[in-house]
Amino acid sequence: MRWIAGGVTTAVGFLASGVSAGIKRRRKSDLALVVSDTLASAAGVMTTNRIQAAPVQLSARRLRRGTARAILLNSGCANCLTGPEGVRDALRLGRSVARALGVPEREVLLASTGLIGRRLPVARMERAIPPLIKELSRDHHRAAAQAILTTDRVPKEAAVQARLGGRLCHVGGMAKGAGMIAPSMATMLCVLTTDVAIAPGLLREALREATNLTFNRISVDGDMSTNDAVLTLANGRSGVAIRRTAEVKLFMAMLMAVSAKLAACIVEDGEGASKVMEVQVVGARTEHEAKRCARQVANSPLVKTMLAGADPNVGRIAAAVGASAARFDPDRLDIFLDHRPVVSKGAALHVGTAMLRSLLAKPRVEVRVDLRAGRARALMVTCDLTEAYVRINAGYSS
Repeated sequence: MRWIAGGVTTAVGFLASGVSAGIKRRRKSDLALVVSDTLASAAGVMTTNRIQAAPVQLSARRLRRGTARAILLNSGCANCLTGPEGVRDALRLGRSVARALGVPEREVLLASTGLIGRRLPVARMERAIPPLIKELSRDHHRAAAQAILTTDRVPKEAAVQARLGGRLCHVGGMAKGAGMIAPSMATMLCVLTTDVAIAPGLLREALREATNLTFNRISVDGDMSTNDAVLTLANGRSGVAIRRTAEVKLFMAMLMAVSAKLAACIVEDGEGASKVMEVQVVGARTEHEAKRCARQVANSPLVKTMLAGADPNVGRIAAAVGASAARFDPDRLDIFLDHRPVVSKGAALHVGTAMLRSLLAKPRVEVRVDLRAGRARALMVTCDLTEAYVRINAGYSS
């Protein structure tokens, strides 16, 4: 397996496009389409928020069939808290795309991101569908990645290729996300494509595992979105079929690699972020407790502001660990910053202010928490919380 340039059209048989449909101001790109030239196995992982946007509900229903041909995505409007009208808007747009492509409506999935509580400008979006179809190309993956951004600073793309049975196969993808990022999942949209042939059930299992270990292990601000969706299409155009254990392992490694890279890009591009922090919890009684502990540290505003200011206050990390659901003996707790012990057997070490500041001033900081209560471990990746984050979100709707 090796990294290659590209994104959502790297896999054979996929086309993409991105145009302005007038959802955003100043004619910014805001409508994207990803299409497979043949019917593909399809799977998705959606937000667990009880309030779910219309496109999330619609796509979840269509994914029960396990196949799809196209994904229509928009930014600038979430189509959430829009009642029955929002569902009708999503259906109408899906129908328009299906007619233009000459495919059944059920084969079109939808995803939206943006401001909650406003309806989509459906008439304007329908007028943009013909140029969106006309622009479909393997070369336009970047345009599609650009069209789904909201407060993101940069498009996020990744692709890998590998050889199986003498044939090359690919996994590529694009994602957006910068704020409302929390496990289960982030306020993110992601489309992953592959040219392997794989049964929908197996694709669903692989995507769920990859999502749990990547997109559900990142946090920017601890807020869960209503619109999260990771959607995957597998069209089999490479001629590689995923059936045996070894093939499944290689495909899983490819899917994990692309998902992990996109997840990392989301954290690095977090709203107002200047640093990334990796929180590793080891020595927990169970994996569930390890995850809960890592999540507590990663989501703590006090830990994140400590990181922002390189403030030598490791007690905030210890306090977050103690507030988690993990069970451990506080007198055995060890905490490390970039492999340097700062808490040992439940007591803070006299590391020195200057040293602590230098450790926290790095662009990427590693925190390791050893609970010494078992063998389970978990990882979370987060970023700092800065004044820029407050400014962005204090005026988001205006």
